[in-house]
Order: sequence, then C-alpha cells, then structure tokens
Amino acid sequence: MMCECSSDVDTMQAATAEANFLVTNSQDVVKTWSLNHQRLLYLLSRFAMYPSSTDEDEKWLRNLPLLVMVYEAIVHGVLDYDYSPVCTNIVKNGRSRRIWMNISQDAKAAIDDLREHDLVNALKTCSEDFQPSTAYQVTPQAVTLLKNFPVEEKKAIDAFLSAPSNKHGLMSATSGMILFDGGLLKITFDVDDGKFRFIRSDGSVTVSRVTDIEEVSYVSSPYLPNCLMRNEAAFSSNSAQAAKCSQGISGIKDELSFAIVLSQVRVLVGEWIPFGSNQIVTLNDRLGSLERCQGGLFTSELDDAPTSTSLHVAPGLTKIAIVDFEFESFTNFEADIHAPHDEGIVQIESFGMHLNGDGSIIYGMFIDAIMDQKAESIYVDHLSRLLVDVDLDSSKIINDLLSPHQRNLMDMLFMDDARSRNKFSLIIAKEITPKLPVREYLDRGEKENELKQVLGEIHSVYDLSDDDKILIGREGMLLVGPNSSQHEPLIVAHLALLSRELFIRFFFKRTFILDDNLNRARTYMKNFEENPEALDAMRKRISQCSHDLILLEEILELLRESMRALEIPNCPTDPGGMLLYEKLQLKKTLTDLEIRCKDLAKLLRGFRAKLKQVHSQNGNTSKTILERVVQSIERNVGVMADTTDSNERFLGLSFDVLLVIFLGFLAFEFIDRLTDGKLLGLDGDLELNWANKTLNDVVEIPGLWLLLELLVMAILVVGMKCLSDFLITRLTRVQRASFVVNQRVNIQALERFMQPKLIESRTSNFGSETKVIKVIWREEQSQPLLSWHRGRPKCNIGPPLHIQVCFDVFNRYLLDVSFQGQLQDDKQQLFDDLMDQLRKNSCFDQSYTAQIIDKKQSKSRTLTKDFLFRLVTRRNVSIHPTQES
Repeated sequence: MMCECSSDVDTMQAATAEANFLVTNSQDVVKTWSLNHQRLLYLLSRFAMYPSSTDEDEKWLRNLPLLVMVYEAIVHGVLDYDYSPVCTNIVKNGRSRRIWMNISQDAKAAIDDLREHDLVNALKTCSEDFQPSTAYQVTPQAVTLLKNFPVEEKKAIDAFLSAPSNKHGLMSATSGMILFDGGLLKITFDVDDGKFRFIRSDGSVTVSRVTDIEEVSYVSSPYLPNCLMRNEAAFSSNSAQAAKCSQGISGIKDELSFAIVLSQVRVLVGEWIPFGSNQIVTLNDRLGSLERCQGGLFTSELDDAPTSTSLHVAPGLTKIAIVDFEFESFTNFEADIHAPHDEGIVQIESFGMHLNGDGSIIYGMFIDAIMDQKAESIYVDHLSRLLVDVDLDSSKIINDLLSPHQRNLMDMLFMDDARSRNKFSLIIAKEITPKLPVREYLDRGEKENELKQVLGEIHSVYDLSDDDKILIGREGMLLVGPNSSQHEPLIVAHLALLSRELFIRFFFKRTFILDDNLNRARTYMKNFEENPEALDAMRKRISQCSHDLILLEEILELLRESMRALEIPNCPTDPGGMLLYEKLQLKKTLTDLEIRCKDLAKLLRGFRAKLKQVHSQNGNTSKTILERVVQSIERNVGVMADTTDSNERFLGLSFDVLLVIFLGFLAFEFIDRLTDGKLLGLDGDLELNWANKTLNDVVEIPGLWLLLELLVMAILVVGMKCLSDFLITRLTRVQRASFVVNQRVNIQALERFMQPKLIESRTSNFGSETKVIKVIWREEQSQPLLSWHRGRPKCNIGPPLHIQVCFDVFNRYLLDVSFQGQLQDDKQQLFDDLMDQLRKNSCFDQSYTAQIIDKKQSKSRTLTKDFLFRLVTRRNVSIHPTQES
C-alpha cells in the first residue's frame, strides 16, 4: 500500500534485535518495552497526541482505523505481529454492517499493555447503532518516553505513513465514509465494494487489503455428536482426500508463527434461528425425507418463470443428503458446498447439520487436513481462517433451506446483513501442544493471542483433569482432552444456550435501533413545521417501526417457547463430568436467559405503547395540517369572495352607467318626439302657436334646452333606480317557517292532494325501516298587486310561496311542514289553512281510498295551457333551500 523505503525498513529490521527499552512508569518501577510496543506507540502518537494547552482540542484515534493501519504496518514490515480474520462492525447512516477484517490480536494486546501503564488513554463511546466503540490517545508520559525513541525508527514510520506503496496500485478516490481525517492521511470506507482507502496529503489514493481474507486449502468431513443422532447412522468421510490438501496453495501473505497446535479437531458451530414445529415439518417435506431419493441440490432463489423450458441459477449450490430425522422434531443431514474457488485453492468442505424444531442449529465438521498439516497437527492460525469459511458457508447453507418468512425475520433483525451474523464456535480436540496447565495459556502473549483468534476474549478456563481442559471465550469454546467425547451432551447443551445468548444479545441491540426510530418520529412530530415535506418519509418510518415491532414480538415468542422446550442433561457421575457440569452452570444460564427474555418482553410492551402514542401524535399532526389547509382554503376563499364582490360592484357600477346612458338616450329621444311637431301638432295647419312660441322662447335662452333635457333624463334615471331597488327588495325578501306535525297521514289521500300542485322537487331518503319523502310545490298568487291592509295600501309584489311537506311512507307519518316566501305576519294562519285543506281532502282519514281514474278521463282540455304555464313559471326560478340534490 505505501512505498517501501528499503533503507528505512532494513534499519527497522536490524533494530529488532534491540527489542528492549527501559523506561520508568508513574510508580518508579522499571518497565521493559519491546520495539513493537514503541513503534505502535509512536504510530498512535502521530494521530492522537495529548493537547499541550487547554485551548487545543483533544484528538483521539478510533480503534477501527488504528487496526487498519496496524495491518498495513504488518504487511510492510513495520510491525512484527500476527493477524487473523475477525468479524467487525462498521456503522454507516445509523446501520451497522459486519465485515471480515484481518485484525492483529498481538497489536490489541500491546495496546492493552500500554493502557495498563498509563501510556495510552482510552475513550469509550457509542456508535449510531448503539455499538460500543473505543478511541485512543497517547498521554504526556508517552510523549516523554518517545523522546528517546531512535530518530531512524521515526523516519521509517513517517515514510510508511506519507509515501504511497509500490505494492498497491494507485486508484482514484471514491466517495465513502470517512473513518479518520488527519494531517498525514485520511482513511475512508466505501460501503459499495467494502474496501478501505488511504488518501494522503499529496492526493494519492491506495486501497487496503485488510478486508481480503486469506484462504487456505483444507479437507473436512461431516460430523455431529452422537447425542444428536437418533440411530446408528454414520456420516461420510473425506479423509481419503486429505492428501489433495498438501497440493493446494495458500493465500496467506505474512509469515506466521505457530504457538498452539491441536490434534483431531472437531468443530461445532451453533446458532439459533426462529423455528417452529410447522417449519421443521415443511423443511423435512421439502428435503424429501420420506421419499426414495432424499435430498438433492438446493438454492434460495425463486423460480419466477416455472413454465419456461430452462432455469439459470448462480453458482454455489448446496447438496443435501439426509442421514437421520424425526418428521415433526428434527433432521440431520450432510451438506456439501458446490462453489467455485480461486485457482490453486483446494477446499473439500462438508458439513454435518442438525436442525431442531426449537430453533437450535448446529453445524459440525471434522478437520482432516489444513494445508500440509494432517488431522494430528492443526495450527490455530490456520484454523482461524478456516472458521471464516465455516461461518459464511453455514449461513449460505441455512439460507437456502429457510422459508421466505424466516429470511424476512432474519433480515429484519440483522438489518439486511444476516449473512454476516455471529455464531458461537465449539472446538473439540484430542490433544493440545504445548500441554500446559490451563492457566498458563493466559500468558498475555503469543499463546493467549492465538487462542483469542478462535475464541474471542477468554473469560473462563478450567482443568477438568490432568489431560482434559476447557477454555471459554466470548465467541467460542475449546474443549481439549482424550475424554472430550464423553462430555458431548453437556457441551452441546451449553452450545445451545450460548447460541441463544448470542441471539438475545443482538436482539437487545436491535431494540435500541427501534427505540431511536420511534424517538426520531416523535421529535419530528413536534417540529414538523420545520420540514413539512418530510412528513411522508416519516410516516413510512413509523409504518416500518410497526412492521419491525410485529416481527420482533413474533421472534421473542418463538425464543421463549424454545427456552421452555430446552432440556438440560443430568449431571454426569464421573469426576470430570461433574466438574464440567458445575463450571458450565447450565441451569443458571437457562434461568438468566429466561429473565432476559422477560426483560425483552417488557421493552417490547413499552415500544408498543410508545408506538400507539406516535400514531396518536401522527393523527394529531395530520389534523393540524388539515386544519391549516382548511384555514388556508378559507383565506383563499375569502380573498376570492372579496374579489368577486369587487367584480360584482364593478359590474353593478357598469350596469348603472349603461342604464344612465340608455335612459339619457331615451330622454333625449322622448323630447325629440315631443318637439318634432308631429306628436303635438306643432306644424302645418294644426300648429299650436302658444306651444311653438313657448318652445322658441326656451330655445332662445342659451343652455336652457340642454338643462331641460338633462332634467328629464335625471327624472327617468331616479325613477328607474327607485323602481329596480323596490322590486329587488320585495322579490329577495324571503322568510321561512317550519312546523312539526308528527301525525299519522293517509298517503294515498296526500298524494291525491298534491297531484294538481305545481311541484318543483321531490326527494326520497331510504333507511332500514323508513322512506322519507320531501315534496316542494309553489302556490299560485291569487292576490292583486295592490290591496288595502289596516287602512293603508299594501303592495303584494314578492317571491312566490313555496310549501314543503315531509312524510314517511313506510310508517305513514306526516313529519313536518315548511313555508318559504313573503310570509304574512300571521304565519300560524298559513299552517292552519294548509292543515284544513289536508283535512278536507281526507289526508288524515285512515279509511280513505283514492278513486281509480281512467287515463282518458284524466286528460284535461287545458293540458297544453297548463304545460306552457308551468314551463314559463319554472324558468329562472331559484332553487329552494330545502331542496336536496
């Protein structure tokens, strides 16, 4: 990656002999540091130095970019450490992605050594997806120590950091997540190709190979413990092909040092997946467990064109061979991975798999050979690289066998990264070399670091006997000894419990992400005015939270059922088994897991209540937005109404102007007709001398004739205006009166009564037990235009009288009566007159029966007249307010 300065690297390699450097710590105790410790400390000091004053910001170097630089330093000869593949979390946009990286356990142990002696500070933080993270910084004591660090060593490390490497091709920078941005270089991670990139100050970009997992050649055979088998069925063996492994090549770039060697290694990898009895029955049916030809090749890809002639699938199929099963409980089978490998790599990989209806999944294999080492001598460094294939390939195998719903559950829980999920590894070996008391393997040095490559952080070690030993780490367990097969029931039960514990651990982390999404939704609901356009996206987020919560509740219920169905084996009678049973504490572990499941159930209930609150808040937000929209519409309608009123006033003014002009022409024309001599006989023999003389006198006075014409025009305009205002006032003065009747009525008589009326509308409303009809008709005006009322004239010009009756046909009830028009002062009189007319027409007589009238007799000679009258009277008639559309 960086360019190799041969002189500097040679100097560093030559200086390796001077590996001890004496310093004094804060307790005045002399401590000897190796050259690798000093180089690592100086490398860290180039990016995370303790501030010299309070005005400066503190700089810290995150753990992930530090490990990337350590790997590059190893492959370039700057640091002399071993490395192995480790699954690591990388956070991007609040979601973590698990990738395999070459991590040096020796370097991590060296950092711990520096921390113990106060040369390095550690800052514990939390990532966006609530994963713990650590950052480092050198202390003032380290600065003092590094003053005695050789200048040649510093120059060599600076050259490694600043100069591009000849081993890596330069590439253009691509967009990615910035993990570290310092003065010397910037480290980014591209989520598309999963690569780390180094961008230096001169603009050069190099790609790190820290994510390129080094493959090894190996041969394995399927294996499962006897306690998982129902019968004496045996698995196949690939031991005859072990010789092929020595002919394969290795992808390891570094020269490894081997501190731990195992013999007759069997690997069990366990995990828990949401399963049920119906799922295991469906799986057995799919595998063809009851058929003559069981198993076959399987893939998770769906056949989207089942009627086509041919089917094309990607390489990497899984071959299944059934070994043992109970149709409703479990199935055991062999699984072979048919996947292409790099040229020269020999990998004969076969699994033994146990799928239980309670969700326990166990993958097992016996290691026949790795590289040129047979089963009697397996290096832990090689085994750590084999476990990467076991972890990834086991995920692919089970993914091909899961139902679509189970895959949806796993993708939701692991946020679309289920393929890289953690599994718990159980390694069983007949012998371990060197053979030491179990405590001596925790030497904080080479032996412990190698064991960490396959077990993770080791927290418990026990000597079961002189030959049998067990070491338990966070991610794996190692059982060594000639009697290890006798303890299979206990370790399988422990494997099932720790697989569930690992699942519960990630389940709990997933609840933090769900809670964070809900909190963000609640925060947005409170401040939605700042970004109203994001409301749809937030609703989708809430919908996704509801979907995830439903699936989490389903997973938890299946997990609790599997806890209840899990059986703990009895305590063995032999001393080693009794000690192992005591140290594993299976019942206590099961009880603790049940308590943690109860705690998860409480969390989900709280999330359910919070989700209801968010839904309610979302509804209130929608109402608020709707109210604002309505208010905006009302404001716009008000503006439109004001504009319409202005337009109406302008049109009214225009009409008045046109009316004045028209009346002016009318007045002038009227005067012309009066004075042209024909109308009054002002010419010829019938000429009126007095009129002619008067007219000539008026004309002779300047302007008087014009004033006379204008006066006539003004009289006509004022008179016409008063007349129009009077008519508009009279015709638009509408009054309404309603009376509730609620009296039984004869429907036939009522229909007969309304037949001759001038009906304007008839509407019906149907209910389950009602049929309400509203009929509106118009009464003909029988009053003169002028009449005397209380000793003074009264004008009877006004809107016509409309009468509405509302009655229920099914129940034969007259419900109410309404009057609208220019009502008299005594509205009760109108109601009484109508009721009298109804009584006269037998509308309230329940025994009345309408006469049958022949159609020919019903024709009136005034049919045409009535039709024309109705046609003329209905023209331009305003719609009655009670008329229903």
